[in-house]
Amino acid sequence: MDFLVNGQQLNYVNGDHRITLMDGHKWVGEISFPAVSAQRVVIERTFIRPEYQGRGLGSQLVARFVKQAEQQRLTVKLMCPFARLQFGLHPDYQELLLPKDRFEGRKSNGSN
Repeated sequence: MDFLVNGQQLNYVNGDHRITLMDGHKWVGEISFPAVSAQRVVIERTFIRPEYQGRGLGSQLVARFVKQAEQQRLTVKLMCPFARLQFGLHPDYQELLLPKDRFEGRKSNGSN
């Protein structure tokens, strides 16, 4: 799912335990999720360059990650406050969390 920002098409690039967002050859941001086992990853951080912030790009990166994790049947641990916020806003994302890590029905303060 590529999309436009200010008339420019941004592209996702899947890498080794990260999804990067590019504006042509310019790095815009990424979500990183190192593996802790064959089927478990930790979302460490979501980052968007300041000049691209406020456009929903971080949310799009988390959504893209969730889709990929669902396809690969991964379980997820949240270390990134922004990702934790997104998982709180989208309770369906929490299916990727271990039952003990789910916080459905509770407000998330962004900390783990």
